[in-house]
Amino acid sequence: MTDEEGIYHAHQPIYGFRKGHSEPGTIVRYIITYQIMKALSHLKFTSLLDVGGAEGYKAALARSIFDVNVRSSDLSGEACNRAKEIFDVDGEPVDVHQLPYNDNEFDVVLCNETLEHVPDLQKATNELIRVCSKAVIITVPHEPKEFIENNIRENIPHSHIHSFDTDSFNFIIPGAFKVISRRFLNPYLKLVAGIVDAVKLEQSTNYPQFLINSYNSCLPLFRLVFGWRSAGMLIKLDNFISNLIPSYSGMIFILLKDANCYSTNPKKQITTQQIMDFKVPYHYLS
Repeated sequence: MTDEEGIYHAHQPIYGFRKGHSEPGTIVRYIITYQIMKALSHLKFTSLLDVGGAEGYKAALARSIFDVNVRSSDLSGEACNRAKEIFDVDGEPVDVHQLPYNDNEFDVVLCNETLEHVPDLQKATNELIRVCSKAVIITVPHEPKEFIENNIRENIPHSHIHSFDTDSFNFIIPGAFKVISRRFLNPYLKLVAGIVDAVKLEQSTNYPQFLINSYNSCLPLFRLVFGWRSAGMLIKLDNFISNLIPSYSGMIFILLKDANCYSTNPKKQITTQQIMDFKVPYHYLS
């Protein structure tokens, strides 16, 4: 889809920090991307498939950083079209429960913020493991069971229907040899991220109108005080503090199918600047 200016409205912040025309929560999305690239830096691989890859942003970033062959897939055929147009990343529409790829076809398979939506978590995860030869990287939200139960009870469209914790993917053993998990997205820092993002809030059922109005009135001040350096510091701070404080709202898992592909020492150093500098010009749909 495009917005009122005719610019493709992206899922990820493909145009850069505060450049707009993408889904809200830019810093949270940068934090997730940073965690994924850090996880990839511990793996030896030459090919990657991103399942649920939207417009190809993370596949293209992985190609740029690690110089590997990448492919992006998504339930949406239009998303796959955007991946080709914007990032020259090939892909096809797929159902994660029945991937049209051969066994062990890709070294690494990435599945980012997708499995919380799928009807059959175990079948989908087993498909991800089947088509990889070395490792699967998964990110999912960590939310209260009561929240998930309400989504299911109310049958809310496109909602999260699985509640995850650090043991959620242990069922894959011995299909994969080891599960490595890490927490991120400290809830308190997420509130600060909203201030540093400094994006206008529309009417929301989650907050009283007077709070929304107060926040929006302070946006010029937030944008003046906080810039991209503040955003980069927040990304690194979340990486540090999430190991110290038990409160977290996101998790990343590395499901190792080949134990020899993983090294405790990263093969490449990942910086926040690499993440935030990766962007494209505004994309207009023809």
